[in-house]
Amino acid sequence: MHARIALVLAMGLLAGGCGNGRNDQAAAACNAEIAKKLAGKSYEIDIGDLARHVKTEAADTVVLSSTAIFDKGLSTEYKQTYDCRVRFDSTGAPSLIFVEFNWNKEDLKKAE
Repeated sequence: MHARIALVLAMGLLAGGCGNGRNDQAAAACNAEIAKKLAGKSYEIDIGDLARHVKTEAADTVVLSSTAIFDKGLSTEYKQTYDCRVRFDSTGAPSLIFVEFNWNKEDLKKAE
């Protein structure tokens, strides 16, 4: 459910004119792919935080970093950082190159 809400918010930003910036477009592309990959999972992503943590890698490529919260509010809640790489084509449209979750070994040890 959180993924659907985040996706709707991202689409709203893009459609509403507030998300016309390149960072916002990259964050929306990243968020949409994560929503597909984590469909049915309980997680939350702050798309605004994602858009604020953008590093330019090349003229047409950016890397975004943020933290996802899984099972928010449950006893199994944990946070995980992730990175997305987005490339813009000649028309300025963003496309996701990759998403990588950086699993924290300390969190995994707690679950054992």
